[in-house]
Amino acid sequence: MSASTRIFLDTTVQIERVTATRACQEEIVRALVGAQVITSTYVLGEYLRTLVQDALVLYNLVLQTEQPHDVETRIAQLLNKKSASRCLLLWASLHRAGVYEPANLLRTLRVYIEYGLINRFMVGIDELLDATACGLAREHPAPQGETYRLRTQCTRLVKECDLAERLAEHRPHLRTLADGLKDHPDAALARTGVFCARLLEDPDVARGRNCTWYLGDLVIALELPSDAALYTTNRRHFEPLCSLLGRQIYTPQT
Repeated sequence: MSASTRIFLDTTVQIERVTATRACQEEIVRALVGAQVITSTYVLGEYLRTLVQDALVLYNLVLQTEQPHDVETRIAQLLNKKSASRCLLLWASLHRAGVYEPANLLRTLRVYIEYGLINRFMVGIDELLDATACGLAREHPAPQGETYRLRTQCTRLVKECDLAERLAEHRPHLRTLADGLKDHPDAALARTGVFCARLLEDPDVARGRNCTWYLGDLVIALELPSDAALYTTNRRHFEPLCSLLGRQIYTPQT
């Protein structure tokens, strides 16, 4: 691969670099050899409020469960099934590393939470874009009694990023997406199209809950540099977005 090839890692691939099977992790490493690898603070914010927060959830489950073999049952009972899935992947990664005893599980999870997962995020990254100046990307887990707390939600009432300003610079792209995704058969993409129309009228709508719940794929697609290809496992949603925006999806050579 040419050193001039620029590959942008989205949140799904950043999580895969930690939680996927060893074979899959090795495939990702091979796919990035020789490329200029980039990601963003917005992706870091998503990573913090998903994988790092889930490590915190798993830590609490291990802390509160008398028998380690009951932890998987507790994971399955979590109401947030996406979080449960990531907790199970973290649990499997701990076992792959030979960590089984409760004391070692807690010790390793503390390392994950305090710095380990963030360090893994930055491994091999040549450039960290900061177009949105995401406030949540600057958050870190803080000790709270026996456990930790991590702020994972922002509010529209307090300005702590440049997301609205960046989106306002993408009015032509927002119009293209609003028109192109109108009545899309995929409900999530159709909702993105509706939001694009709203953002044309009021970019501040992007801040707060909408940003963290609904607009992640849109923000990443818009901040993707025109000379970079997006590496993602979520092709279902990103392929339509990137096609409309004239952006590339990266396909590793097999």
